[in-house]
Amino acid sequence: MLNARTVGAVCVALVMIAGTGRSLVMAQAAKKKAAPKAAGGPAPTAEEVASAEEIYKTKCAVCHTLEGNSPIPNMNFADGAWLHGSTVKDVVNTISNGIQGTAMMPFKTQFSEGEIAALARKVRSFDPKLK
Repeated sequence: MLNARTVGAVCVALVMIAGTGRSLVMAQAAKKKAAPKAAGGPAPTAEEVASAEEIYKTKCAVCHTLEGNSPIPNMNFADGAWLHGSTVKDVVNTISNGIQGTAMMPFKTQFSEGEIAALARKVRSFDPKLK
């Protein structure tokens, strides 16, 4: 039987494996044309929103599921339990810097600020209380 620590380690390994390639190239290109900063990060462009959708599917859904309702405690976006804050700014910080001692690694070097802001808005959208 798998426990949360084993699943977390598997998630980290899969994210690291998936981390090479196209998404890194896309992130580098997007950094060059990042939108101006707004509260909670820059307002994402349409391209960054589309990129964030793809990033979520390939990187985040591995641990959080496509619907954001992971059965693993603390990885579920739909249950309303936001341990590290639920504002766009808080979620941007979590995505950017990761959570030490957990499977949540920092992504600030892999994605543009706009992509991270779009990801933050996407994961918040899974929580019916935040809509």
